[in-house]
Amino acid sequence: MARRLMDWYPVFLDLQGLPVLVVGGGSVALRKTRGLVQARADVTVVSPELRTGFEQLKNVCLLRREFREEDLSLASMVFAATNNLQINTRVAAAAREHGLWTNAAAPSEAGNLLVPATLRRGKLCVAISTSGVSAAAAKALQQELEKTLDAEWSAFLELLEDRRTRIMDTVLNATRRRRLLQTLGSASWVKRIRAQGREATARAMDELIELEANAQDAKK
Repeated sequence: MARRLMDWYPVFLDLQGLPVLVVGGGSVALRKTRGLVQARADVTVVSPELRTGFEQLKNVCLLRREFREEDLSLASMVFAATNNLQINTRVAAAAREHGLWTNAAAPSEAGNLLVPATLRRGKLCVAISTSGVSAAAAKALQQELEKTLDAEWSAFLELLEDRRTRIMDTVLNATRRRRLLQTLGSASWVKRIRAQGREATARAMDELIELEANAQDAKK
């Protein structure tokens, strides 16, 4: 198992509209379901008992009964999130036999999909995994990163997002455009936001874009 835990491939997924099955009705299942709803997945939850909170989730199909293997036909991805290791293992094994991506809350090695600890700052999302070794260690690292990745990172990405389309439309030379995007993607802009504020940084970005666009026009 130790060697297998070293071979995980990190990836971000677009789950919008994807049918996802969650097996379990406790706190872990609720937390995972909330995350899936936030990602706009098409979620079905199956469990004979559901803790308070599931009913408040919008666009989630709730099946109040035991898991059946035919439930796997409802899904492209499965989360085995009960508080029973044997049930999780059985659900994960059946899902994997059907060729489905599967996350097992415990034991994690029963599945082929790990859900990392995440740190979000607006558009910024940092995923942290210990390859299934320790969820507590991943949480500890998340807390350390929270001290470094402050709100200015979110502001920086918002400024960059607002200007990206303009750059693509006005800086037509591919080399100049790539160089400009690399310059604007530098962490130095985050330091500038901290020191000078968002508005002053936005003006500096705009001046740089205009300079590149004008330099391009002058060569025509």
